[in-house]
Amino acid sequence: MRKKYILLLFLFLSQIFVWAQLFERAQTDFAGVMMPVASWIDYGEGNNLDAYLAGEYYNNDNHIVVSQTNTYYSQNRFKKVSNNLPALYRGDAAVGDYDRDGDEDIIVTGLTDGNQLLMRLYRNDGRNRFTVIKEIFVPVTDGSVEWGDYDNDEDLDILATGKQFNNQLSTIIYRNDNGLFSQTDPGLPGIYNGNATWGDYDNDNDLDILITGNGGSRPVTAVYKNTNGRYSRVVQQYIPLQNSAGAWGDLDNDKYADFIISGEDADGYPVCMIYRNNGGSFFSEEAVTIRPLRGCTIDLGDYDKDGDLDILMTGESLERPYTIVYENKGDFNFENIIAGLPGVAEGNALWGDYDKDGDLDILLSGLTICYDFIGDIYINSTDPPEIEIGNNIFINAPMPDTKVGPFYYYVFSSCYCDPEGGDNNAYHMYVSNVHLQTKRYNLNYRFNDLLVKQVPNWGDTDRGYRTSNGFETKAEAEISRNQVIESYKSTNFIIHEINW
Repeated sequence: MRKKYILLLFLFLSQIFVWAQLFERAQTDFAGVMMPVASWIDYGEGNNLDAYLAGEYYNNDNHIVVSQTNTYYSQNRFKKVSNNLPALYRGDAAVGDYDRDGDEDIIVTGLTDGNQLLMRLYRNDGRNRFTVIKEIFVPVTDGSVEWGDYDNDEDLDILATGKQFNNQLSTIIYRNDNGLFSQTDPGLPGIYNGNATWGDYDNDNDLDILITGNGGSRPVTAVYKNTNGRYSRVVQQYIPLQNSAGAWGDLDNDKYADFIISGEDADGYPVCMIYRNNGGSFFSEEAVTIRPLRGCTIDLGDYDKDGDLDILMTGESLERPYTIVYENKGDFNFENIIAGLPGVAEGNALWGDYDKDGDLDILLSGLTICYDFIGDIYINSTDPPEIEIGNNIFINAPMPDTKVGPFYYYVFSSCYCDPEGGDNNAYHMYVSNVHLQTKRYNLNYRFNDLLVKQVPNWGDTDRGYRTSNGFETKAEAEISRNQVIESYKSTNFIIHEINW
């Protein structure tokens, strides 16, 4: 039985300012999808980017895999255009001008509706026409693909990871020699449900590699140094993650590439880390209050045009799915701007300046907490005003600042369901007592374990939907908890207390 989860907005005393309609949802012809294969693409014929979005969705239990491209029309309106790009899911896409003819070509990987693995290069011939290039690539799914000139011969090569038809894992470089590709083995571990990405961390003008993901028997995170086109693993150890994503970026504007990774550790707990690049010689961990997400995507870009890289993330915590924009405030301080974007699981979010007006818009897809399929474009409003929304605002599951505290938390979750597994559906709310939390999300994990044990119809797969409130004093937490319970009671929820 499918359970419907109810998220309500509650209030506690504080005063904040938020951006007013910073990202406005555009009208598109996209069908919402999950497990997307997505990219912005420049056909080289106009002033705008187009959006390619493939993926899967279900309609009356029918499994549908689609390929769709939208182009800007007018007044925040996108319309569908036809081309021969493939219908795929559980894959990746990357654009780049591999043949140096001035327009963007596209490489895609993934799974077709007929369960065939695919990796295919499409040459851009303009006017929404693409020609399939009959190169021999190893088909993969559940991986990543990226362009980059790793051998410095001024044409773009391909870095691809994923799972092959025989479940063998691979990480392969396809070297581009005047438009012809040859397969090379860089000596990196094969991964799936992760990514490999190029970046020059030591400023020696060649592309090194960050890789993170599921290595089959263990999670993997590693950096590989490029020396004359050959890769060797950097000795330093980083936290190994799976169901993860990583991205290079100069996050502190010191001219050296740092990196961010997020995913789950070997025990299944979400982890997010930023590693500061110390002069190209070693990396140090930075303490940041970025929500750790698993099954995530990470994209870096300067959305507010202030000269530093901001973070766009999607994925799942142990509470629910999120889509979050973090503004870079300098010195590895990142602030959640409360962008109001729908949180998605099995999704993707990509920065792209579709109208080339200098600010970054968002292509967003995935599955929401209410089982809605999302396929949307959000337009970045230039210089939106700040508005005060009063003395009372509750921000869902606030992140504690480790420099202050302690923090007293309670945890709650709700559903429209029959907890005993029958057909007597009703609105139920489950809430914990107040505890001092010394390590982030420990209470959520404990609450989840007790909830799964005590409610027969609450399966392990539902562990993503938990909400927590934190306060500096126990008295404040108790007051808030009582207010939340009374709010649920007033809307006819059946209240269950889970105390320990």
